[in-house]
Amino acid sequence: MLEKNKIAQKRERRLIEVLSIFCVFVFMSSLFHNITLCYDLGKDDTETFIWLMIPESVAMLLMVFCSALIFKILFNLKHKRVFIRENARLVQFIGLAVMAYGTFLGLWKFVSPVETIAFMHNMFLLLGAFFVLIGSVFKAGIRIKEEQDLTI
Repeated sequence: MLEKNKIAQKRERRLIEVLSIFCVFVFMSSLFHNITLCYDLGKDDTETFIWLMIPESVAMLLMVFCSALIFKILFNLKHKRVFIRENARLVQFIGLAVMAYGTFLGLWKFVSPVETIAFMHNMFLLLGAFFVLIGSVFKAGIRIKEEQDLTI
């Protein structure tokens, strides 16, 4: 029984390490992509480039922000802090950021003279609402856990 627990803990640790590496990879690739977009902006002098670059740049910044939040959640998981309010709040921040991007895309569709990826704004709104819901369920679970810890 004790050996099965050790094996399960090793698997959890390995999963957290892999996810952490993945988050760092997404963070760095998004940052690199933003830098190359800025370089392309300096080279391209057409009127439409800025209209195409802004939504993509905002998406890259969103990925950087969300990957940093996910990395913080994984750091908490690695230190055995699973059911804490900070994790629930971080999940809700991810959802709010994704919803804000969906709103941005919806508004961008009306402002931009160029056809962009704005048709996906409903998907981002739905995905963000799902993350906010998961964060709320997580907070409710934390409240139940705290009540149970106080019960003798």
